[in-house]
Amino acid sequence: MKIVGVYLAAGNSTRMGTHKLALPIGTMSLGSLALETALKSPLDEVYVIIKDTDDMEWIPSHMKAHAKCSIIQCPTSNEGLSESLRYGIQHAREHLADGVLVMLADQPFITVQMLSEMITCMSEKPPCKFVATTSEQAITPPVLFSSSMYPDLLKLHGDKGARAILQSDFLQQGTFLNCNDKRLVFDIDTREDYETLKVLE
Repeated sequence: MKIVGVYLAAGNSTRMGTHKLALPIGTMSLGSLALETALKSPLDEVYVIIKDTDDMEWIPSHMKAHAKCSIIQCPTSNEGLSESLRYGIQHAREHLADGVLVMLADQPFITVQMLSEMITCMSEKPPCKFVATTSEQAITPPVLFSSSMYPDLLKLHGDKGARAILQSDFLQQGTFLNCNDKRLVFDIDTREDYETLKVLE
């Protein structure tokens, strides 16, 4: 079973007021933390979806050169979150991936164990259409989708993310893995979030 990661890193950082993925966290950049996790995980490939204006300085050179890593520019990223997601899904479909693990570049505390458990869960339940993370009873990234859901994901438009699909009848066709540690799914949107992150690291 070929499972690839779609690493969404094409956001506008509007609420942060600066390119948040380039913000320093220790010796690394914010955006490189979860990417390092993805590259260390059992994922077969990782597609990093960026804006076509991104200078990519936030991505360390050894990650860019990693055998699993593919950098994909999304020229229509300004049209909404779904654009970069669909770019990743299309790439996965063209490369015959059996599933796509959707990750956010601003969730720095995602762990290899979390990703491994999701991949194992899907491989052990072939009819399963998705494996979603939940925290405090809410669905949150990362989410793993089987290839059977590519057509539905490719229909998303605007600022709708993959989570939008999981509000419908599909809820009964997947598996939910609860994350007891809310810190692991913490995402960084604002300056306050960033200051909190620096305390948590």
